[in-house]
Amino acid sequence: MMDDTGCKHPAFRVREATAEDNAALLALDRACVVAAATPVAFDRSPNFFARSRAYPSWRVYVAEGDAGLIGVGAMALKTVLVNGAPLRAAYFYDLRVAPGFRRLGVAKALGDAIRGHTRSLNPAVGYSLVMEGNIPSETFVQDRGSRPLRSCALSLIPVEAVPITGLERVRPLEEADAMSVLRLARAAHPDHDLFPFADVESLCDRLHRLDGLGFRGLYGWKSGGSLTGCVGLWDYSPVMRMRIVGSEDAWSWAAGRDLHLVFLMPLGFQGPAGVADAVRLAAERLRQESGAGAARVLAVPHDLADPGYAALDAFRPIRLGFTLFGLDLGGRQDLSLGSRMAFVDPADL
Repeated sequence: MMDDTGCKHPAFRVREATAEDNAALLALDRACVVAAATPVAFDRSPNFFARSRAYPSWRVYVAEGDAGLIGVGAMALKTVLVNGAPLRAAYFYDLRVAPGFRRLGVAKALGDAIRGHTRSLNPAVGYSLVMEGNIPSETFVQDRGSRPLRSCALSLIPVEAVPITGLERVRPLEEADAMSVLRLARAAHPDHDLFPFADVESLCDRLHRLDGLGFRGLYGWKSGGSLTGCVGLWDYSPVMRMRIVGSEDAWSWAAGRDLHLVFLMPLGFQGPAGVADAVRLAAERLRQESGAGAARVLAVPHDLADPGYAALDAFRPIRLGFTLFGLDLGGRQDLSLGSRMAFVDPADL
């Protein structure tokens, strides 16, 4: 295959991924270090597709050449709140091209296939999260019509670094508590766009989907006889482990170790100290469980402008920066996505 300059490009085809692609996708993912401000590598074994299981509707496409799989990209359809109203959104993720096949039209072909499928689902908006400093991905999504909307972060707090003070009146929560959990999560994220739990059914659906994917339980604490905070512990290591590439001083404690992220999801609290209580509770539950060679790390994604997460600063987190990109897909000009704070769904990371 030649382009209009006469340069010969390798032939490939784009198709929907199948379970039989798992081993090849894991190898492709290992070969792709994310070229960001803090370079990271991921290990998705044993199941590349496990990440997508958190979503009710998703599709993965692969680019296949003579040498095997040379690219991958995915989308998920979600119902989220935007300006307080539920609507359908497309989340674009997992775009990877093998190092030897970049700048050859592979990413564009994958993007075209994903966009074609997305149009058939008729979502109102589309969005993606790009790591800070990942210039190729930033350029790619903007060339396809997305615009930067919000600056976000993944705050990482080593479990061993959290002082344990003890929280009284903590109890495990059950599905019967789901409405109270949803109220607290909404109270902690008022008017946040992209909040993924439009009703209690969608919250319960997410928790059921995480069964077998590392979800370790849901806990709540009371004050004055009523539930004032809740936190779920989602150990992401059955889905993905992360390793920092390089030896920056801020990451010296992580050198040579797989980071086993534990997302606080769902997370609900009242008042500025609520998120700090959640961090201490999570660390207390996990402190005795870190295995040799692994670094158990609490992972809290959030909009950088969200004052509700300011209390995280007391734990001196290390932050990976992300930019939220979005685009209008439904022809509505009144959504003003990006003018309000965004909820950063752990499933999207």
